Amino acid sequence: MVRPHKLTLTDWTVANNALMQYFEGNKSKLSSHISMSRTTITNFFSQKPVGESSFRKICFALRLNWKQVSSDDIALDSSNNQSAADLTQSNKTLIEKVGKQCRQKILARHSRMRLLSGVEIGVDQLYVDVWLLEKPENKYFINDVKTLLKTFDMEEDRLALSKRIKRNPGFEIANNNSKLVILGKPGSGKTTFLKHLAVDWCRGRFQPEQIAVLIELRKIREKTWKLINAISEELELKDEKKIKGLLEQGKLLVLMDGLDEVPTNELRYIVQDQIKQISEKYLDKNRLILTCRTQIMGIIPSGFTSVEVADFKPAQISKFVRNWFTASGKTEIEVTQQVDAIQLAIANQPDLKEVTATPVLLSLICIVWQDSGELPPNRANLYKQGINWLLRRWNNRKDIEGWEIGTEVYRQLSTDDKEALLMDLAARKFENPKNFVLFEQDELVEQINLTLELNNIQDGIAVLKAIEAQHGLLIERADELWSFSHLTFQEYFTVQRLTQLPPQQLAERVANYQWQNVVAQLIESQQPAHRFLYLIKQTIDQSVAKESDIQVFLNWLQQKTHSLQADSKPMAIRAFYYSLTLALARVRSFAPENFAKIVPEKAKALDPTLKSNPNISFDFDLCCILEHALNLYLDLALDRILNHVLNLHRAFEHILSRRASLIIALELSSHLFLCLRQFRDELPKTAHPKEIQRWWSLHGKQWLEEFRQVIVDYRNIGHDWQFTYEQRKQFQRYYEANIFLVRLMNIKGAVSEEYRTEIEDGLMLPWEELQQRQPHLYAELEG
Repeated sequence: MVRPHKLTLTDWTVANNALMQYFEGNKSKLSSHISMSRTTITNFFSQKPVGESSFRKICFALRLNWKQVSSDDIALDSSNNQSAADLTQSNKTLIEKVGKQCRQKILARHSRMRLLSGVEIGVDQLYVDVWLLEKPENKYFINDVKTLLKTFDMEEDRLALSKRIKRNPGFEIANNNSKLVILGKPGSGKTTFLKHLAVDWCRGRFQPEQIAVLIELRKIREKTWKLINAISEELELKDEKKIKGLLEQGKLLVLMDGLDEVPTNELRYIVQDQIKQISEKYLDKNRLILTCRTQIMGIIPSGFTSVEVADFKPAQISKFVRNWFTASGKTEIEVTQQVDAIQLAIANQPDLKEVTATPVLLSLICIVWQDSGELPPNRANLYKQGINWLLRRWNNRKDIEGWEIGTEVYRQLSTDDKEALLMDLAARKFENPKNFVLFEQDELVEQINLTLELNNIQDGIAVLKAIEAQHGLLIERADELWSFSHLTFQEYFTVQRLTQLPPQQLAERVANYQWQNVVAQLIESQQPAHRFLYLIKQTIDQSVAKESDIQVFLNWLQQKTHSLQADSKPMAIRAFYYSLTLALARVRSFAPENFAKIVPEKAKALDPTLKSNPNISFDFDLCCILEHALNLYLDLALDRILNHVLNLHRAFEHILSRRASLIIALELSSHLFLCLRQFRDELPKTAHPKEIQRWWSLHGKQWLEEFRQVIVDYRNIGHDWQFTYEQRKQFQRYYEANIFLVRLMNIKGAVSEEYRTEIEDGLMLPWEELQQRQPHLYAELEG
């Protein structure tokens, strides 16, 4: 009698995904759809033999090619017809039986994964080809640290120093190395890659001659744990002789996930010792692939090759996003639209490119995009969510009971304390404009000990290692040379630290040239940056809110600007008269020829119309006369006195020659020009320095005071503010900070036109005026 032809399902993952896609994962719906018994459907998905006709019918309903997902059950069971006495055939039977069990177990346990969004999908649905660095990054530069410091390229190395290291296809590396340690940062895709290798083995694509077992090391709890027993459990073989027989024949492919996730250091040493024993005893016969966070592995066992998961390249990012949205149930058209939109959003933005380089952060971006259809307008929120995952939720998601990675000091810190520590490390390093990315270990440890008030250097080192191990936010790039894993996160932490500073301290940093470069970089990376710009604006204003002399001066500045009724921007006019007054207040630091060049340039750069504004030009010319007179009054040296007087004469002639046009254009009083001519005529006409010196000693002070009073009366300029040295320094800081704020707003993409206008309207105004004009920004702030 001919046995009915039966088929067995070989690709459980594909079939299960199809069931999810077309029948919502409900086997009863499939059974009803094709009018077939539920038992037959269950046997199909349990990979039990099913009649060929039924098998084909089920595959048709699931849109599967039955030839590609089936095997002949008779062929699989052919060994049963052989003589049990035949030892070789018996061994073959054992291998086939155990192999089949392991396939079912791996497909049932490890062929699916859960996205950060909570959706469960097949490993294949999200998988992107993994590339591995030919050696771990921190070993690549071990003998060349000084050269690395000298040759570090901000543009080329921003994303990762590993860009310099050769990358190889992950599958190829795994196929060519029988003893392999795969290292990587948290969330870099190590586990997904290992599970994909296991599923590929089930399908005969990876080392089909061996039997694969996948051991999750995070489940280890007992000190009596042995690797041979773990293998026995996965193979479902209690006979240790049979297991050792398989090992001796080189029939096992042992996949071990997460050495870093073994709960305690003591257990981790036990695991490493077991790996060493098995690998040495059965060297070159079996395959063993181990995953571990880069910083936990320690000494690589003899005979093992260590590699590191490389960051995503653009092609991998695109494929990952496509797979993610496809797995989330989007149509092909919708998926293409999402991929194109996300690619456009991150184009030419180094910070976004950077955080898309690892699967866990790229997944987060996909979630945010799916929920809102765009990335947050304020990208700092996106980075905050990414850091939240790494600091709070990534390790919790692993659910490793009693996980002991890190020192007791670090474990006792709250999440906020950990974040504050990272802020300190990031912000202080940014103070070095030549190298704000690469940290030498000594400086990091010193800062950690200072912030946490630790006395022991080893404690500081342990905390540093704990940050690397638990979150991967700091990475040892070379021997005792560190950096943040993503420069974007260092920038984020620095911004957060700056926003927590008291107004006076933040204003001082904004006015400090060294910090200005830092802040400009942060604005470029944290776009749109209107919240940060508003904060800077508020702190600049708060820094002088209680300085009564400065507030009196700002009130005058507002009045003077309002009196001109010019077409130029009020903030540019205020900046001009501020700089003019400031220059006169410290006139001794200006040579006469520099005064005319330096004073107007920054203000005129704020608004080009200032260059043709007659009020601006006229008042500047009057202040030039005052400046020359002040220089003469303060410097009666014989070798320079004649030059001072000649400058005064030329300055007067420049104004008086334009008398008629200025009177008409500015509606000036002719009496003002009579006064100016009189002041000019009173100047000594002699070319003898001693006579000039004598005249100025007798009449100069009175001449200067009367001239100043005239321009105060007629033009409301030239006041003798009598600022102290400290006040002049504070005035200068305030002015430079405001000019710098305008520069920040001019950074492409930093702020919208609406926000720019609001910020500009409030530049260099007195505190009370700001509270009245912009109450939503200043009403609740204290001066």
